[in-house]
Amino acid sequence: MHTFTTFLSRFIPGVVVLIACGLLPASTLAQWTQQGNKLVGTGSVGQAQQGSTVALSGDGNTAAVAAIYDNGQIGAVWVYTRTGNVWSQQGSKIVGTGIVGSTAEFGRGLALSADGNTLACGADLDSTNTGAIWVFTRTGGVWSQQGSKLTVTGAVGQAFLGLSVALSSDGNTMIAGGVGDNSSAGAAWVFTRTGGVWSQQGSKLVGTGAVGNANQGLSVALSSDGNTAIVGGYLDANQVGAAWVFTRSAGVWSQQGNKLVGTGYVQFPTQGRSVALSADGNTACVGGNGDNAARGAVWMFTRTGGVWAQQGNKLVGTGAVGNAQQGWSVALSADGNTLVESGIVDNGLSGALWSFKRTAGVWSQQGTKFLGTGNVGNAWQGYSVSMSSNATTLLEGGIADASSTGAAWVFTAPGTAVREIEGLGIPQAFALEQNYPNPFNPSTEIRFTISGAGFVSLRVFDVLGREVATLANQTLQPGGFSATWDAAHAPSGTYFYRLQSGDLSETRKMVLTK
Repeated sequence: MHTFTTFLSRFIPGVVVLIACGLLPASTLAQWTQQGNKLVGTGSVGQAQQGSTVALSGDGNTAAVAAIYDNGQIGAVWVYTRTGNVWSQQGSKIVGTGIVGSTAEFGRGLALSADGNTLACGADLDSTNTGAIWVFTRTGGVWSQQGSKLTVTGAVGQAFLGLSVALSSDGNTMIAGGVGDNSSAGAAWVFTRTGGVWSQQGSKLVGTGAVGNANQGLSVALSSDGNTAIVGGYLDANQVGAAWVFTRSAGVWSQQGNKLVGTGYVQFPTQGRSVALSADGNTACVGGNGDNAARGAVWMFTRTGGVWAQQGNKLVGTGAVGNAQQGWSVALSADGNTLVESGIVDNGLSGALWSFKRTAGVWSQQGTKFLGTGNVGNAWQGYSVSMSSNATTLLEGGIADASSTGAAWVFTAPGTAVREIEGLGIPQAFALEQNYPNPFNPSTEIRFTISGAGFVSLRVFDVLGREVATLANQTLQPGGFSATWDAAHAPSGTYFYRLQSGDLSETRKMVLTK
């Protein structure tokens, strides 16, 4: 089979070969589908608990999976890359140099930059619970540590720094939480990178209005530009929990409004157990796994003119078995319109995930709860989750799989870009239409009709054959469909979009002008 780059060299504009593929009906548009087998890194030692934390690059093609109990709780991180639809481990497991102690929990906090080339790893128990952060960079597929481990100034007592970590899209701004600071009041610290050198930016962030020892910093998240941060403190106000938002202007951080506490909670919701932000920082998600006797829930907030307000009622996925602890982990798409949240003890510790979509400001569950196959025993799936920017790839960890060896699972979905064209019935021909408009700026629509079922990918490539976007990537059924590619962050130029199923493919050309 020819490579796509070879194919492009022979491509004649306007000539299209029509191939049989298949696409999904509307009922399965939102359903996530497992991609390949579960991921289990090589070289682990003991009951490593792989999947303790996970992180995905923006395009979903690089995945990081941590195991905080590897090698007697020193901890380690594995990186995987995807080529086509196949995942493979990239290099050996990663462990930072300069760890102090034998129970550092390296990888407890974990984050990837959008391009997947910067990796931040926290170890909250390093140096007798002081905690620290390590940064790694990838060049030519090889990972190397960038500088020495990072510690902070201004910490009071055993901070547990690195329990949570987040990176901006460019990887140059990082936030890390330390729940133990100041007798468990908790705090967060921001670092910036200039010329490959990291330094702390300002003083630690501690939200005002906390009641008791809130454990601020249990969870953290950053907007794409790194100028908005959210920090969760799940023990605030006797386990009601809360989240605090901070913004940066000219290098100075300040709290934005009061702490966020979702309404409609029951008993001890522990809001702030997990948090997530959209790319623009205007949509926030706060998980509370303790809500309603540990059934758990998720609260959504939106920002308008610098003011935050709750959006709708709390979200609780249907079909849970027992007290699932929904909201244990959460992930948001870049546009803030797709949410995935987990309940790690659903159905007797099996764990499960739920997906929600936002349309015109209203959130609704998409499909049924789901989890990965191939687990051995009750895996606690959903212990950690991460999503690609365009909501087409999802990564989740299950620390208890195979007697606490742990594992990670990858899922794919068409995302919000693909939708069914109503009233066409079952097409009698296979066709990939020319995108419209063309040339375009910044978005364009791609239509296609399919008469046969199969595993289908709809991808966008640049003139060098490099994939720049995935619009569909799963098993699909016959129908007519439309996909929208938003190229707001892509440079002007010629692109090719390809629909593929097995060895069969269909390709067209389009032009982005800005």
